[in-house]
Amino acid sequence: MTIFVNFTMGAKEAYFFNSPTHWAWHNLLPDVEALFTKQPPLKDVIEFALGDNGTYFVSYRDHDGQIFCRHYNLPNPLTEYLYHGHPHVIRDLSTLSISLGPYESYYAHDKTSASWSNLPPALEKAVLGRLVSQDAWKTVWKENGRDAPSFVSLGADGSYFMRAVGGGGSWELKSKEDGMVGTNKFLNDSKDFTGVAGLYLFAHHPNSYVLLLTSGKAFSNLPEHTWADYNKMAPALPPLVQTMSPIPCTPQPRQQAPAPVPQPHPQLQPQQRIQTGCCPTGMVVAPHNCCVQTPQIGSPFGLPSPFIPQMPTHFHSQNYGATYAPAVSPAGGYGNPPAYTPPYGKPS
Repeated sequence: MTIFVNFTMGAKEAYFFNSPTHWAWHNLLPDVEALFTKQPPLKDVIEFALGDNGTYFVSYRDHDGQIFCRHYNLPNPLTEYLYHGHPHVIRDLSTLSISLGPYESYYAHDKTSASWSNLPPALEKAVLGRLVSQDAWKTVWKENGRDAPSFVSLGADGSYFMRAVGGGGSWELKSKEDGMVGTNKFLNDSKDFTGVAGLYLFAHHPNSYVLLLTSGKAFSNLPEHTWADYNKMAPALPPLVQTMSPIPCTPQPRQQAPAPVPQPHPQLQPQQRIQTGCCPTGMVVAPHNCCVQTPQIGSPFGLPSPFIPQMPTHFHSQNYGATYAPAVSPAGGYGNPPAYTPPYGKPS
């Protein structure tokens, strides 16, 4: 069962984060929280989207393996796409992905079809430029499907990010916050988006984002009330791969190191008289080193050996939230620089 990595935030500190190993939420509508805490518990949440005025969509796999969805206050064109005059949703819920933006904008797609409405003009132009044909059941894209949008995120003030199956894409980031400016430079300097799984934007948080790479590394600027849950998830995000289906990158299980092969324990020989250059002549010992151990690292003038600190990979910033990044970021950066730089700072 495909489980997409998902970061979504709404008004009034509402959020939902999801990955194959962690999921967390805060301040969701009562009926959604009741669903997430019911018994027997859900097996998986496949998709979750938050919009304005209490709008939401959730698809999930119940305790018995069946897939269902719930929603409230969706834009009319999106409801029409989901049902198309039928009494139940006709889209493939196991691959359905929905992004809700401001002013009833949305982009929805599964493995065979897509629908959108009220997109930012630049994004709509980019989508239409990739389109071959579209009907209620099938959407055909150029380049044998490589031009199909596989990830779309709608942010505030017309900001958006779109990645295509083949690694192309389109984006516009309106925020001038430092981390967003650095992310924009990184995207601009990238030859394509084959290494980018998605850039999650949030209509109610114009300066916030999560940039997720296909390697599983994530870089973010998030509100403080999300840090505790995000900090648990980010180090465990799996590597992801883009399939030829027009759906978001799917998580891949981390390769586990093979179990070590047990080695036979050497049998100790019976105690015997041995003679070495260090042990007293004739001493009866088991295998042993009587010699004084020589330090492997020496320092001049009798000073202690220098301590070389490890470069931390997790920095905690009062300004930017949690950022997971290599100690040295690539040119352009993936978002916010670390708040402290060792050895003078204080890694969290």
